Amino acid sequence: MYANLFVFYYSQFEEILGLKNYQTCVKEAALLDYFVSGFWWATEMNYSCQQISFVMALLQLVLDNIREKQMPFGDNLNEFAKLISGTRQSLSPEVDSLFDAEQAMAITDYLKCSLFQNYRLYEFLFNQPREELLLGKKRTIEVISSADFVAPLEEGMNTEVYLHYMTPVDQQEEGQRTSQVEDGEVPGETVLEQEKENKATEFEEYNVQDVKDVLDDLTKEMLRNLQAEFTEKLRVQEESFSTRLEPLKHSACK
Repeated sequence: MYANLFVFYYSQFEEILGLKNYQTCVKEAALLDYFVSGFWWATEMNYSCQQISFVMALLQLVLDNIREKQMPFGDNLNEFAKLISGTRQSLSPEVDSLFDAEQAMAITDYLKCSLFQNYRLYEFLFNQPREELLLGKKRTIEVISSADFVAPLEEGMNTEVYLHYMTPVDQQEEGQRTSQVEDGEVPGETVLEQEKENKATEFEEYNVQDVKDVLDDLTKEMLRNLQAEFTEKLRVQEESFSTRLEPLKHSACK
């Protein structure tokens, strides 16, 4: 119950004071906590609406002396003492004073614990400039492309890593191997049997005439190559003999 009520006070003061960035701004968070705590304390003291209004005005005045007037600690404390002492004086005998001595002492103790003991902190918070903190930074990291480099050596890799990343097996083939193992078949023997069957089927497609035609073509091709090679050798020998006989012809003519 108290937690829900405290959250309600926070939402109301956030809207009244216009503190929309209290979750990220230290100044707005300190202001919101300062006023909500003061209002909560006044309500817990069972003060009347007029008394609560005076307490809130007193909190505002003391804080403005720090934030706007930059008033020293002693001057601000003296002004607070004058205001709180004035609440005990009545304008007429028929009207009671706003606070009695016990209530005035309670307000003094609360301000002493909440603000005056932390006076230097409030001065630093509202009077010292703060630099914006860098919450994020963008970095560019180069990644090596695997296409530009050769694959790592198999000897330097773990077997599990090699089988998982370097030799991926198709899911369909893996399923076939699994089913074959479940049926009691060895995958390697099955592949060899299939290859033998395929070769036998290929040979069965040819008849005797097809084999003769293929052999005739091969024989003719080989003979043409031999004839061309023999002719070339004869031509080379004729040129060699002609070159040798030419000097003999000249000497015979002389």
